Amino acid sequence: MSMRKLLSLAFVIALIGLVFTLETQRQEAQKQLERLTVRLEQLQGGNSQNREAAKKVIERVRKHMVISTDVEPTVATIVNVEELRRQNPFYNKAENGNHLVVTTDRAILYDTDRDIILDVIPVQLQPAAPAGSPAGNS
Repeated sequence: MSMRKLLSLAFVIALIGLVFTLETQRQEAQKQLERLTVRLEQLQGGNSQNREAAKKVIERVRKHMVISTDVEPTVATIVNVEELRRQNPFYNKAENGNHLVVTTDRAILYDTDRDIILDVIPVQLQPAAPAGSPAGNS
């Protein structure tokens, strides 16, 4: 009978381990889903509320510097500044909630709360290669 108790105990321990593993995986999947949802919302920025907020940010930045009116700049809200800092030191002065304004020739970090430009760097946007043609073959 002690063998049966030992097997039962081993089964319960294995079951607890399985539940713990599944819960950990569920929590990680939930975190990943939340990150993807935020990214999707940023990429879908096509709704009128986001466009209006972007226009306000651009108007405020234009009070500090000249931004060409030829092409509408892209505006993104910084939501994970730590990850951005690991990728590029340009974001060292930024905080979550600040904005990145990208024009055809520069990237601008803007703090809406303090109404200041944190940093500006030149950028060189490459035109997208036509579908089906390899990049760099001109």
